[in-house]
Amino acid sequence: GGGVGGAHDRHVAQARRLEAQARLPAVAPSPPAQHYFVPRAVQFPGKGDDQVIELAEISVEEDHELQKKHGRENYFKMKLSWLDRELVKLHPPGVRAVKLEVDRNDLFHDSFRAFSKLSGERLRQPLQVKFKKEEGRDDGGLTRHWFMLISREVVNPEYAMFVSLGKDHTYHINSASKHQPHHLEYFRFIGRVWGKAAFDGFLVESHLTSSVYKYLLGIQVNDEDLQHVDGAYHNSLQWMLSNDVDSAKLDMTFAVDEDEMGCITTVDLKEGGSQIAVTNDNKGEYVRLASMRRLVTGIQPQLEAMREGFQEAFPKDLLEKFTESELELVLCGLPCIDVKDWRRYTEYRAGYSDKEETILWFWEIVEAWDEAMRARLLQFVTGTSKVPTGGFAELYGATGPKRFQIIRVFDVTRLPQANTCFNELLLPPYHSKETLAENLAMAILDGGDHFNLR
Repeated sequence: GGGVGGAHDRHVAQARRLEAQARLPAVAPSPPAQHYFVPRAVQFPGKGDDQVIELAEISVEEDHELQKKHGRENYFKMKLSWLDRELVKLHPPGVRAVKLEVDRNDLFHDSFRAFSKLSGERLRQPLQVKFKKEEGRDDGGLTRHWFMLISREVVNPEYAMFVSLGKDHTYHINSASKHQPHHLEYFRFIGRVWGKAAFDGFLVESHLTSSVYKYLLGIQVNDEDLQHVDGAYHNSLQWMLSNDVDSAKLDMTFAVDEDEMGCITTVDLKEGGSQIAVTNDNKGEYVRLASMRRLVTGIQPQLEAMREGFQEAFPKDLLEKFTESELELVLCGLPCIDVKDWRRYTEYRAGYSDKEETILWFWEIVEAWDEAMRARLLQFVTGTSKVPTGGFAELYGATGPKRFQIIRVFDVTRLPQANTCFNELLLPPYHSKETLAENLAMAILDGGDHFNLR
């Protein structure tokens, strides 16, 4: 009986807290931004000023030499600074935002329909997102949130557009997507979303395979990229290169069997391939063609549509010196949340300081959480679970660079609240660490993704 009673007491306490919260006046949010800037519209102060390069004027040979001279990580930062400066020029001040009103319950199709209406210069204008039947005001936070949600939704297995590869949640284009009506229009839309995110400086959440990034950049895909899509198949093909296939009597031809939606079909890798035996003399060609079938030729229309959409939203020439791994960082931000970096670039207001007991408890709780819970907290406060490539120093708000902020509010009967447009966590000074941990988790887990005026 004790466990049930304890649970009952917690539910009663939560109900009373929420009831009290409903009666009390809402915490006043920051005033609306007079001018809403996308991240790319404002240069971060001092970023890259110490080492300025003109990437467009650098040859391929000079590119390699500079990487050797400065090191890969430092040279990438220099390239990012150049990209930021170039994109600032393409975001003139005073441009009106394009309103994007979407239904959260039909996010994929509603976003597709709304985005399809944008073309030419309108695709380069800032977005201002509104979710139907929600009161949230977009000063940048909702747009960040929309990019996160739509980049999750397009890889939903329900649409059969992508397949998930392993535990790291990397996605590759599903060859069976060709059976989806309007699939090429959908991939063009996805390319536009990824390109628009990079152009405006927002982040997407779904990581794609290196071969997809290479195709978007126009970099040659090779058979080594197969290890990131199907490691076992890649190893089998590499075994063929290292061994005598004639004596192994594999009885293979230049054709492969493919399973699509339960149907096995045989596909020739070259003209008349099913009649050409694989031998020691031609096995290198077989490995190359079999790899390319899995990575490119089997999904080339989808890749082309996605690249077309990407280049409609993002100037092709600005990424010519970037590698596929660098493009992934531009699109998805850092792969892990560094709590030390987060703490270093957090600001405190309304009576809080980094030495205050509530703040010390807060960071102890965040340190103890796993990566998933930290990501949920970051999403709750900023609208996205991703960290920019420059770390927490480069978080962005409605009016420009805006650090993560923890603001003291005095009503301890309320759950923590957030203002995503300004990266603000409104945190009461609870009387114990346990209460803080419980209320913080309740706010970010039970609050859902819906936005309302606070």
